[in-house]
Amino acid sequence: MRHTFTSLLALASMAAAAPAKAIARQGGAFDLLVGGPSQILTARFENNAFQIINKNFTAGSAPSWLRYKDSTSTLYAVNENGADLNTFTLKRDDAALNPAYDSSATGSAGVVFLEFNKDQTRMVGAAYGSEMIDIWDTSATGAPKLLKQIKIAGPVGPGQTAHHPHQAIVDPTGAFMVIPDLGGDQLLVLDMQNDKFDITNSVSLAAGSGPRHGSFIRVSDDKTFFVVATELSNLVVLYEAVYGGAEGLAFKYISEQSTYGTSPPANESTAAAGEVLVAANLRDVYVSNRLSGDASDSVAHFVFDAAAPGLTFAASVPTTGILPRSMGFSSDADQTILFVANQGGQNGLIALARAADSGELAAPPLGVLANSDLVPEGSQASENVGPQFVAAL
Repeated sequence: MRHTFTSLLALASMAAAAPAKAIARQGGAFDLLVGGPSQILTARFENNAFQIINKNFTAGSAPSWLRYKDSTSTLYAVNENGADLNTFTLKRDDAALNPAYDSSATGSAGVVFLEFNKDQTRMVGAAYGSEMIDIWDTSATGAPKLLKQIKIAGPVGPGQTAHHPHQAIVDPTGAFMVIPDLGGDQLLVLDMQNDKFDITNSVSLAAGSGPRHGSFIRVSDDKTFFVVATELSNLVVLYEAVYGGAEGLAFKYISEQSTYGTSPPANESTAAAGEVLVAANLRDVYVSNRLSGDASDSVAHFVFDAAAPGLTFAASVPTTGILPRSMGFSSDADQTILFVANQGGQNGLIALARAADSGELAAPPLGVLANSDLVPEGSQASENVGPQFVAAL
């Protein structure tokens, strides 16, 4: 593959956005990674201005999900269009923020998500495109070692031709990962204890729901909940996590409701829920709504009540773009900004002000960066080739 790097001038006239769990620098700046069709960008968000620092272009690739390991300065990048897992060296203290290509390893085709275990010695890949779950050894610097591949078996949901694992979520104990299988209408429980990485449980959702992304909410040592958004039925489903027994981890159904509240999307046939984030206060839950048919897609805000327990729809704000695939909080204690990446529409990156006391998101955005300034050169005429991923260094 071809790897080239280009330093770009600051886009001083542009306001912008950044990623999940951003890490503040002096002056409240955030260094971040942006992934999308054929490119990885390193950037900085400061004083509501967005600056592209470096750009990696790899023709034909799709680095739609990235993971960074700080202890080894290693950046891992999927290629959603292939079966290669690429690694780069990226020094956080390097002002150029220039990722240097290291190696490629071959795993399953069509991986769309990567997640470390708690000590970052293992990494799980969810291969949406090939019904597989990859287990990697990431304990050493350099190319990861493929330890195990799990083929998902069993029937698929209505209208589906294959299983589609879309995410891997570490539970609060660090003993398990949960894999939402969009094609199989199920949540798979992966037991990581003693390096087993065996599927020990499958929790079924309604036929045709298509679970995509989720998150745990641990309110006490003996009380944990799990929320998942379904791409095909546009529901946010709440469970209580139940530990013990042969399955290790199970889920008790509590409730479900539309990701749009009481105002359905303009086009229910195309609408597809996307990302799920839970704030550090364990109260505010955010879900991205994609392909709604409205002029802009949106982020929905729900309030979680552990005592009830339940979720209450609070509000929805536009993302000023289409296909918000990824979003994340700023790193300040109160998480006062929510950053969103839109694959299509006018703005590719936006920053939404978030009220710490209520969780309310303010419109219009604090800052935006147009998709025309983010897509790979020569792709400006194509649809939905904007950023698919944002994350902090």
